Amino acid sequence: MGQSAAARTSGAVARAAGIVIALTIAVAIIAIAFALPAARSRPHDVPIGTTGPQAERVAAVLRQSAPGAFRITRYADEASLRAAIRNRDEYGGLAFGAAGPTLLTATGASPTVAQVLTQVGSGVAQRAGMPLHAEDLAPPTPDDPRGAGLSASVLPITLAGLLPAIALVLLLPRRPWLRSPALLSFSVLAAGTITIVLRDVLGSIQQNPAAVAAGLLLGLLGSGLAVLGLGSLFGRPGLIFGSVLALLLGNPLCGLTSAPEMLPRGWGAFGQYLPQGATATLLRSTAFFDGAGAGTAITVLAWWATGGAILVGIAALRTQAPRGNHEQKRSPLDVAGAPAGPRVPATPADSPTGIA
Repeated sequence: MGQSAAARTSGAVARAAGIVIALTIAVAIIAIAFALPAARSRPHDVPIGTTGPQAERVAAVLRQSAPGAFRITRYADEASLRAAIRNRDEYGGLAFGAAGPTLLTATGASPTVAQVLTQVGSGVAQRAGMPLHAEDLAPPTPDDPRGAGLSASVLPITLAGLLPAIALVLLLPRRPWLRSPALLSFSVLAAGTITIVLRDVLGSIQQNPAAVAAGLLLGLLGSGLAVLGLGSLFGRPGLIFGSVLALLLGNPLCGLTSAPEMLPRGWGAFGQYLPQGATATLLRSTAFFDGAGAGTAITVLAWWATGGAILVGIAALRTQAPRGNHEQKRSPLDVAGAPAGPRVPATPADSPTGIA
C-alpha cells in the first residue's frame, strides 16, 4: 500500500510539473506573438505618392536613405495624389510646388504612418531650405487626436468574435441549428454596442456610424462563424485551433494599432487575410474614408463567414443523421416505451375477465 501511495504521489508530481512546463511555454508563445510585431515595427513598402518637379529626386533620396521602407508612386498632379490618398491607395505623399513642399497625410488610415511621414516631410523641407505645408486628409476626431480608441478596441473586437462561439458550442451541445441564429443576434448587438462606445464614449469616430456598425457586424460574423464551425464540427480541438488562430495570429497581425506595412515583412499582408486584419481595415475605411479601400476586406470576411456557416451546416447534418437512423429502426411501441417484439394474442387464462 505504501508503494502504491508513493506511485500516486510521484504521478501527481509529474503531472503538476508537466502542467507548469506547458503553461510556461504557452506564456512564452503568447508574449512572443504580442510583443514581436511591436518590437520589429518599422516601415515595409509603405505606399506613398509624390508629385511635382522635385518628385523623382526626393524619391531617389528616400530609396537610398530608407531602402525598402516606402513604395513610391509618382502622380501627374496634386489632385491625383489627393484622390489616391482618399481612396486608400496611398497613406500620404509629398507635393512640390512654387510655395514649397506640401505634406499630405491620412491619420485615419494609420496614426503611426502619419507620424513617420511627418518626419520624412520635415527632413525634406529642411534639406530644401523651404517651409513645409502639411494637410491631413483624414484627420482624427478632436476627442481622440491620437486614435487611441480604435487601437484599444483590437482585443475587445477579437474577443467579441471568439467567446460567443466557444460558449454556444459548449453550452448548446445538442442544438447545432440554434447556434447560428444566437451568434447572429449577439453579433448585431455587439456591433451596435462597440459603435456606440467608439462614438459616444471614446469619441474615436464621428461620421458614418451605420457603416461602422455594418462593418463590425461583418467582421464579428466572419470570425465568429469560423470558430463556431470549427467547434461544431471538430469539438474542443476545433475551438482550440480557432482560438489560437484568432488570439496568437489574427489579433497581433491585424495592423489596427499601427498598419500592416509596419509589421514584419510578409506577416502584415498575411494578417489581412484573417478575420481580425480584414475587420481592422474595414473599420478604418468606414470610419474615415466613406468605405473606400474596403473591397478586399469585405471579400475576405464574406469568405470566412461562408466557410464557417458551411461547417456549422455539416455538423448539424451529422448530428441529425444518426438520430434519424435510430428512430427509423424503432417501432411505434418502442417510442412509447413498450417492449419490442411480436405481439402474442391473449388467452383466456391471461385475460383479466377470463374471456379471450
